[in-house]
Amino acid sequence: MLEAIFGGLFSFAVRIGARLLDAAVDILRDELGVSSRNAGRSFIESSANKLHDIAGEISERQRSLDRRPNPADANAIADLESQRAKALKEYQQSQEAAATAELSSKPDEFTQSTLQTGGENKLLYHVGLVTLKKGCPACSRPMKLQHKTVASPSFADFFWQCTGYYDASNQCKRTESFRPADLSLLHKADIPEIAVDNVDLITIASDKGIQSATDRRIGSHLGSSDIDVLCPIHASPMVLREKNGPDDMPLLDKYHLRCAQYSCSQTTKLKSFPQLAAFLRRKEGAGILH
Repeated sequence: MLEAIFGGLFSFAVRIGARLLDAAVDILRDELGVSSRNAGRSFIESSANKLHDIAGEISERQRSLDRRPNPADANAIADLESQRAKALKEYQQSQEAAATAELSSKPDEFTQSTLQTGGENKLLYHVGLVTLKKGCPACSRPMKLQHKTVASPSFADFFWQCTGYYDASNQCKRTESFRPADLSLLHKADIPEIAVDNVDLITIASDKGIQSATDRRIGSHLGSSDIDVLCPIHASPMVLREKNGPDDMPLLDKYHLRCAQYSCSQTTKLKSFPQLAAFLRRKEGAGILH
């Protein structure tokens, strides 16, 4: 059984021993039940933009309602929330279809990795992404891969968290521990940041020249949205922002993704080299190590 699909990078967490790479295409077709007709990134972008627009309309109506309670705004918000639920489902289906089509058309470009000590970068690469096919056992909402705020997390520091944790009106605080021995990753083979040992990656990416180039490339995308990282409250694509501070601020403390909606403080920090590499790969097709 597929444990999870990480949106945007076409990476799958699969049960060890349950399925192998040569059977993965059939697994996806059978378990996801999605067609490849809406498999392009353009469909993902279109549904993400729709979510952004709906979230903006809801925010405008909510501000109007807060100023002067009235049935028109209240009814409009209810209708827009229904539209958002439908758009979010379309978004998830587009992500799943894109993953299915990618693996179906280019199975030789994927490889399977077990999660062993030293390979924490394989998980860090996916932190913050929309997670599909990993539903909360308490409320069925999607769960996110998270880790404790430590500089170099071990597998014991990772956990699954329900996205309902951020919903003040209907909060779900369910978390699940992450057990690397239970899972294997099926992922694109041409991602150098997860092909090397985590310690080696840190050593290479810490080179001043590489950090300077990475900083320059990341900074060129300031203000742009990331369609693969949605706000857990508004389901709207988050936007790249830069932290206020001195010019010599450390690279791993400099950038984050933030919800674009009015007064929302939800952020996803880009606090590891694998996360920065994943962001660049989504934007430019190449990561830190290319």
